[in-house]
Amino acid sequence: MRVFSSFLVMLLFYQLLNAAQDKAVPATEVILKEGEILPGPFHAFLLNGPRKDRLHALINEKPDKTFILMFFQCSTVPEYLGKSLEDLNSNIKGNKSKGFPTSAMAIFVNPDIKNVVKDDEKRNDFVKAIRAAISVEKSDFIEVAVDDLDDLKNYKLGNATTVLMLRCENLKVIKMLNLDASSSNAEGFSKALDQLLELPKGK
Repeated sequence: MRVFSSFLVMLLFYQLLNAAQDKAVPATEVILKEGEILPGPFHAFLLNGPRKDRLHALINEKPDKTFILMFFQCSTVPEYLGKSLEDLNSNIKGNKSKGFPTSAMAIFVNPDIKNVVKDDEKRNDFVKAIRAAISVEKSDFIEVAVDDLDDLKNYKLGNATTVLMLRCENLKVIKMLNLDASSSNAEGFSKALDQLLELPKGK
């Protein structure tokens, strides 16, 4: 009887321990870190390029490329972004150095859009606002898209994050910059881009 009671106590202990571990570190928890592979594809609504006005998993086409990936959490498009993205497009277009990014993706995430597929009216209004602020058709080296937080859940875009900027090589995060509301202005974005575009040593 005493052995059986001890067994029940041990069983209860392990169940509580496992429950605590599951609560502390959920199995689905993915946190972006430099040196790690991107946590899977996402299916964004494209505003330009050959798949314009369709959903597409953008990073599936970049397995052996160097590229810039940017997530903007906003309900309105920052005034500085139009000029900044045009400059980035020109920079990529004019630089053929080995190891320099060959493309960029600008993904806009509006917290009011819960589902980029089903919230047609909100999505279309946001798309119009982006197109009015950014010359997406001229961005031949930048893919511009809209997505929702649920589709991007593995990317863990925190509440304090306004702009998440990544330099990726072979789908690996080489450099990551996280801009909050105080630094996501024209100057902060420009400085962050300069850091992302720097050629790694030895290139």
